[in-house]
Amino acid sequence: MRRNHLFVLPVLALLLGSNLFAVEQEELVKAPVVSLEFFKSGLTIVRRQVTPPEGDKPLYFSGDINPAYGTFWIMGDEKISIAAKLEDVRTNRNESLDYLPYSERFKGEKGRVWFTSDMPDLDSALKWIGSEEGAEQFLYLPEQKEARGAKTYSVTGVIEGNVGNDLLVRLPNKSAVKIPTASITMVSGKEKERPQYLKTKLWQVMGATKPFEFEYLTDGMAWAASYRLELDRDGKAYLSMAADVRNHLEKVENADITLVAGQPNVEFMATPSLLDLKVSVQGFFLGLNGGGETDSAKDLRKKVFFSSRNNIYELPAHFGKRKESAPAAGAMARETAVADEEDMEVVEDMPMQVSEGFASTDKEQGSDVSYVSVGKHSMDKDSTTHIPVGTSEVEIERKAEWKIEARRYNNGRLVPSLEESGVQNLWDILSFKNPFAFPMTAGAMEVTEGGHIYSQSMRKWVNPGQKVTMNLTKALSLTAKIEEEVDKKAKVSKRRKKVNGENVEGYEKKINGKLTINNYRGSDAKLKIFLNVCGDFDKFPIPEDKLVSSKDNEGEMNAERERVWEMEIPAKGEATFEYTYRVFELK
Repeated sequence: MRRNHLFVLPVLALLLGSNLFAVEQEELVKAPVVSLEFFKSGLTIVRRQVTPPEGDKPLYFSGDINPAYGTFWIMGDEKISIAAKLEDVRTNRNESLDYLPYSERFKGEKGRVWFTSDMPDLDSALKWIGSEEGAEQFLYLPEQKEARGAKTYSVTGVIEGNVGNDLLVRLPNKSAVKIPTASITMVSGKEKERPQYLKTKLWQVMGATKPFEFEYLTDGMAWAASYRLELDRDGKAYLSMAADVRNHLEKVENADITLVAGQPNVEFMATPSLLDLKVSVQGFFLGLNGGGETDSAKDLRKKVFFSSRNNIYELPAHFGKRKESAPAAGAMARETAVADEEDMEVVEDMPMQVSEGFASTDKEQGSDVSYVSVGKHSMDKDSTTHIPVGTSEVEIERKAEWKIEARRYNNGRLVPSLEESGVQNLWDILSFKNPFAFPMTAGAMEVTEGGHIYSQSMRKWVNPGQKVTMNLTKALSLTAKIEEEVDKKAKVSKRRKKVNGENVEGYEKKINGKLTINNYRGSDAKLKIFLNVCGDFDKFPIPEDKLVSSKDNEGEMNAERERVWEMEIPAKGEATFEYTYRVFELK
């Protein structure tokens, strides 16, 4: 068995000091982020505050601040100017080290060494050292056992360096130990304070005698909205909103957070600012003259955004002119932030029912850009934070919808896919009005009832008071069937009809239609029916003034007609609806 030998040396020697010394460091003031306003796709408005120190000390602060071109502005009533420059800043560095080489990194410093040994007489030797006056107790760690009976120990002292293959550690009682480096499992200690000169971006402030703020536009914060509509057994519903925020900017402490949604025209988001010292003049003018956005520029911004590193907007020399203007450009493709919105019914003067303590907005209701304040928050860099925004009670309308496609083409012939299928699918539909004082932006919406999930789908931009309609579930507890057939008793008339300026021959037929709906629910069911046909109605039992809507589009041979009405089917009941229409079928 190979033994790792540890030698205890009762050597009289003076302790080697750690030679710690203080290094003068340029005093920097803080420029903390006090507020953030950011769009869903990463476009971020950052506001910082600077408080000048007392006396006539120079005012400097550090920070890798990378504003988009033309968006850096100082807020205050003083004539203040800020200069950016790269400086060698003298600083100290203290580290806790857990890796080799020990002698080089810790020479002359106080440290702790962990090692393993299987020497049977080591315990008594360590006890003797530990009993000496002024010695620091060796620690035996019985819970950490190595192979073949080896034990783990640790010792604290001043590390002098290597003697052959051993590490020499000077003890506080003027003794020393030599520990074979092969048996060392870890060394930790405080590296001597050594002056370091780091290239740092400094911001020099001139003319400031009192606190001031400045703001700029950059990339780094993004958010996504999500909604939950909770239905209860008493017929009430509650709409909740939350935001998932991703921070790639920097650590933020107790800053005012505002969620922004909309599609602003930001022409120079992809253009570097001359304030960014990492940008060359060539890169600046290349970005400035580019106009729109190329795929390679977009890829570069995506890489910068997702790398979570400092934004460096140096554009390669081969970047050419870009094809077209790109409003709302940024670290990610702005055009994908908010999709084209669905056509929805706008309901004016809808009373707001916002709960107490709900997120506030100081902008006009229904404005094209929505600002929603969610209070003060702290976030680490490269972290995601879930922020509940608020809840409001809403009034919902729930009914089933049956949309019946025309079973004949415009030329009067049967649609093959519908010829054999008489059963149509029904959906339970939920509708409500946006109760918030600000628009609901594009985001996922979950619908629950009694704690169970009913559906989850994407909702797009919905203005305050605007009505949104969504599919909830298939109405499987309702069955519906449509039957259409040519009336064999009615005479088939041979006709000529002008189509595109030419007379064509065909036959006019009478079609009998019948709808059958069964309700297997234990309660009455409200149903909205959309019936589409190609032809002219001969018999329709519902008067025009009782219809929800009607639509007629003249076709080349037959008109396309839609009739929409509502009906209620009793629990466990059945309802039928009969109609007839005439269709011209090409010969």
